[in-house]
Amino acid sequence: MMIGKTFRFEASHVLPRHEGKCSRLHGHSWVLKVYVEGPVEPKTGFVMDFAELSRKVKLITEALDHHHLGTWEHIEMAKDWDVYWFPDDFYPTSENLLDLIGSRLFQLGINWSVLEIEETCTSHAILEKEEWLRGHSM
Repeated sequence: MMIGKTFRFEASHVLPRHEGKCSRLHGHSWVLKVYVEGPVEPKTGFVMDFAELSRKVKLITEALDHHHLGTWEHIEMAKDWDVYWFPDDFYPTSENLLDLIGSRLFQLGINWSVLEIEETCTSHAILEKEEWLRGHSM
């Protein structure tokens, strides 16, 4: 069985290698959906307790909320705006963001199966755990 929960955060980013308007600073109301798959535990009746899922995912979304996703090499004061666990060379596309979130969830012990992020109400990216595992040696 699969369960899912939706989370929201606000964050800016800039994609300087993009040839369109996304090469300029802008922000989004991001929507993250986390799905966990597994057997239903007979004692609890849960695949996973929604409260536990929320507690762990909020460690990530609260670190992202009202921050800048990416780096600011050209603005000295903006160093405090960065997300501390992003690599220095992080390029903040939805795809790259999902990959990092997947890694972070794995570190937090969340056995997620599918992640989805909405950058806008019409644009989203989906990452399945099998695809993520192919890119990461565990």
